[in-house]
Amino acid sequence: MVNKNNKKRKGKTSTVDTLSLNWRIYTLFLIFTLISAGLLFRLYDLQIVKGKYYTALARGQGVDVETNIPRGEIYFQDNAGEGVYIAAANKELFVAYADPKEVSDERLVLDKVSEAVIVPTEDEIKILERLQNKNSSYALIARNLTEEQSTKLREMKLPGVYTRVELLRYYPAGEVAAHVLGFLGFSGSDRTGQYGVEEYYNPLLAGSAQNNSLLGNLFSFGGENSTDVELTIDYGIQFVVEKKLEEVVNRYDAVSGTAIFMDPKTGAVIAMANFPDYNPNTYNEIEDIHVLHNNAVQSVYELGSVFKPITLAAAMDGVVITPQTTYVDTGKVELSGYTIRNSDLKAHEEQTMTQVMEKSLNTGVVYAQQELGKKKFREYLENFQLHKKTGIDLPGEVEGNIKNIQNTNRDINFATASFGQGISLSPIRFLSSISAIANGGVMMKPYVVKKIVTENGSRDTVPEEAGRPISAMTASRITAMMVSAVDNGYGSKAAVPGYSMAGKTGTAQIPNEGSAGYSSKTLHSFVGFVPAYDPKFIGIIIMNDPKGIRFSSDSVAPTFRDISSFILQYYKVPPK
Repeated sequence: MVNKNNKKRKGKTSTVDTLSLNWRIYTLFLIFTLISAGLLFRLYDLQIVKGKYYTALARGQGVDVETNIPRGEIYFQDNAGEGVYIAAANKELFVAYADPKEVSDERLVLDKVSEAVIVPTEDEIKILERLQNKNSSYALIARNLTEEQSTKLREMKLPGVYTRVELLRYYPAGEVAAHVLGFLGFSGSDRTGQYGVEEYYNPLLAGSAQNNSLLGNLFSFGGENSTDVELTIDYGIQFVVEKKLEEVVNRYDAVSGTAIFMDPKTGAVIAMANFPDYNPNTYNEIEDIHVLHNNAVQSVYELGSVFKPITLAAAMDGVVITPQTTYVDTGKVELSGYTIRNSDLKAHEEQTMTQVMEKSLNTGVVYAQQELGKKKFREYLENFQLHKKTGIDLPGEVEGNIKNIQNTNRDINFATASFGQGISLSPIRFLSSISAIANGGVMMKPYVVKKIVTENGSRDTVPEEAGRPISAMTASRITAMMVSAVDNGYGSKAAVPGYSMAGKTGTAQIPNEGSAGYSSKTLHSFVGFVPAYDPKFIGIIIMNDPKGIRFSSDSVAPTFRDISSFILQYYKVPPK
């Protein structure tokens, strides 16, 4: 009985409690609904009813109604200064624009705007067309305004005309390393990095969800944070390389020039220059778009005799020659109806392979190639990766072309390839390959970014081995032969007193455009590394079609000496 009554009482109590709980839920739900309705009404009132008013108010105060992530900055190395030197930064300027739907008299607006801002005559028609497009809510009028110009425009209170703050990309060093940096340009109405590091690392610099994939998920970016980039390029060295390159190109009225200097032990590029160059701050004023191309990476050349160390390295590693191996130089080699001659048109009788390097004898490297054989010669060139891109972290890299010996088996093609004719390479590809000689037989992948810095930390680029085309012993022997080429041969004008330099000159014929054969124009080059047996750098200088001078030994070799002398002092390398 007791249990029954207790159960009945419990049942009655449960019903009362449930009704009470339901009323509390209904009351809370009603309160929540009223609050939500109030918030929704407020949002509707702010965004829909009064949206234009508040947008106009923000615009009228010069406030950017869009939130932009500041672009990451780029830095040079500065071993002579504070460690890094700003290469690309953000600078606040103002933009004038209009909402065409709010503009009734386009001509009047343009005339009034012209009182505060200088509008070029050639831009007036474009601006009028934008203002007349009533299907658009945005019409650009002018960029890069000063704060005074922006204030004057706002004070005019022109209907539909506004200003906002814009972060302008600014390059404090002007032309310095322009081809490495690139610039921040426009793709339609979107700002994006174009050419150079600005393009290659655009997702990181701009801040996007692609950051994690580029950095291998090393950091947590949240997909929004922009990233700073620290280059391997040294400002002091880059500045001197550019000035010396400009001087030699102008002195001999050449079409163009290219120079690259890098650390052969790591692949870090310390300087990369082209002339003519440009100022990334005024990239929009460039008339010839080809000036924007980085010829160090995006162009290929038949380099000529600077290639000979690779042929001799292949033959020596293949154990068919030594530095003392001799042959009889008759001054020419006849193959398949073609005649190959030495550049000096002379016969030198019995010569060693070291003398072949010193005197740059075409007949000598043809002899070495023939001793090695076509199959092995092809394999060595492929081991030097001459047909591949280096993978440098710059956009637009082109592959080398050695199809002349890959797709044919003609004796003449292999013979000419032995001294760098009939095969074409980009400067960065060739320098990376030949750097194996400077680095004990090991090629390193070249790179231009030393460090990536985020708010969560930083990551240094880890040097990456690209291949081992020859043995350390072969590299040492070829180095000694290249030292002899500077001390006793055509490379003597590149020598820096007190230091051992390994180097090689090159004077190549330039192929005819659009037809077979070669023109009377030449390509001058010099490649070298210093100190020879413990190199701090390896470099190449190329000059396209110089006038009034015959050989590279008299043109770019002295320029290489001047640059090398500066770098050695800059790095405080003691004589040896």
